[in-house]
Amino acid sequence: MVFIIYGTTGELIKLLPLISELGKKQCYTIAFVQQQEQLEKFFAAYPNIPKPDLWLVKGHKGEDLSLMRHLPAWLYGSLRGFYSYKNNLIARSSNKSIVLVHGDTVTTVFGIYVAKKLKLKLGHIEAGLRSFNIMNPFPEELDRRIVSRFADVNFAPGDVPVKNLRKSKVKGVVIDTGLNTVYDSIKYAHKFKPAITIGRLPKKYGIISIHRNELLANKKVLIKTIKTLAEYSKNMPMLFLQHPVTLARIKSLGISNLIEDNFICLPKLDYFSFIKLLDGAAFSVTDSGGLQEESAYLNKPCLVHRKATERNEGIKEGIVLLSHYDDKILRKFLDSPEAYRTKKDFIGASPTQIIKNYLIKNKYLS
Repeated sequence: MVFIIYGTTGELIKLLPLISELGKKQCYTIAFVQQQEQLEKFFAAYPNIPKPDLWLVKGHKGEDLSLMRHLPAWLYGSLRGFYSYKNNLIARSSNKSIVLVHGDTVTTVFGIYVAKKLKLKLGHIEAGLRSFNIMNPFPEELDRRIVSRFADVNFAPGDVPVKNLRKSKVKGVVIDTGLNTVYDSIKYAHKFKPAITIGRLPKKYGIISIHRNELLANKKVLIKTIKTLAEYSKNMPMLFLQHPVTLARIKSLGISNLIEDNFICLPKLDYFSFIKLLDGAAFSVTDSGGLQEESAYLNKPCLVHRKATERNEGIKEGIVLLSHYDDKILRKFLDSPEAYRTKKDFIGASPTQIIKNYLIKNKYLS
């Protein structure tokens, strides 16, 4: 039996191909949910998506876990939920069971505790990503380092993450999956009709998706960024994704008019609808590591507006440009986004299949 733990929509998206591939007989999913509202909307929009087998904690009072002060209550609820079902989970497990966690969230770290208390091996999917800057991104960089110290199996997406793990002398086995599992998630998304119909869009458009605290907290850089994007939107229409936290910050700075007057504003989309939107885009400007990966795999030029990125997708190939918050770099990208499109698409083996083959070879699956 393979136990898979997740708590956010991002984790679920990257795990969906594996969950679907393994099926109910070989996989038991446990949700320690941080993003209750987002996950409920996703499951409602796509009824055929596999739901958690065990839903132990539901965000903060049924809402998304969005504030640090809510974290202690979430952790308490997670512990209480786990211990109420611990014996049931033990009954389902055997000496050839494994707990799989993904990425770099609080749920990922909590998965260490679950695995240890169930006396099972711990596997970490998307292991070995490093920005080597503890504050960028925070707390994700710290979470990844913590999980690497305890994982028995590290599924690392490519040469650089593999080298990072071996250089830090992790105790666990390192398995190179070649690509990130989002490579399979994109193909998985293309099987679904988007739940949200956006309507008529410009023939050419860019996508703006910014929401990380590091950028939002930097008043000077954020205002400069919005003004630069607004200036370039006169040359090509840009779709501005309305992350609630971003809108709240922009409103507090008194620059809402820059958004309303210069961009086509869209609500935050579910993953399958967003991939459809990205398919048609000319480029993206984002502070999201996930969108960096998706843009690289779809051969869409992408400006990553961050000081540092832990992800390598698209950097070496030149389709992704890291800004370091430098407005000159942002302008260079916006002057000619098409110049960053590569001649060859990403083609690789399925990382989901590599993980499954490892689980079969080591008798975690029959």
